[in-house]
Amino acid sequence: SPYAALGTNKLAGTFASSISTLTYMRSGRIHWSLIRGMIPFTLVGAWLGATTVLHVNQRYLQLTIFFAIVIIAILTLVRRSLGKTNAFAGVTTGIRISSSIAAFALGFYDGFIGPGTGSFLLFLFLSAYRFDFVLAAGNGRVLNFASNIAALVYFALHGEVALLEGLPMGIAMMIGARIGSKMAVKRGVPFIRPLFVVVSLVLAIKMAITVFH
Repeated sequence: SPYAALGTNKLAGTFASSISTLTYMRSGRIHWSLIRGMIPFTLVGAWLGATTVLHVNQRYLQLTIFFAIVIIAILTLVRRSLGKTNAFAGVTTGIRISSSIAAFALGFYDGFIGPGTGSFLLFLFLSAYRFDFVLAAGNGRVLNFASNIAALVYFALHGEVALLEGLPMGIAMMIGARIGSKMAVKRGVPFIRPLFVVVSLVLAIKMAITVFH
């Protein structure tokens, strides 16, 4: 069923995002004063997203997401200074409010459909809060882990997680995520920036094939 596919993907995604989160935490790249306030909204959003996943025509949503991901990739290419240095000015009341809304919306999206969540989170921290690529990747991973957990719990409670398929996939993704996050921390912006653009474009192509097939 569509639920089982989504639930199993969330299991694998939880494995990957957990090890990435741990790697970034150990490197000191998490801005906890901002992230702490975003996590609860991400959890609630992802849970609600998972409950409504079968009630919307996903073809039209995927078309919108396709264009959004392409725009993000293009903006990253054009804005050469984006994410090169950390220029975050600190947590203000306005940032607290906007980040909570963004966390809920992206959490809902991740629980609802999921593809591109990492790109959207990364771009949020780059453009709205002016993090560098490494900080943006680390903080985005924390929220991605939170939304994966919330959606996974929902699907598991409804018996929509295939453990036999999900566990091997999750372990493989965890190994890849460990290697990728270690390289990101070690090599920094010059490594993450082009990788982000390439991954976003590949995802856009994959979604285009799904939508326009």
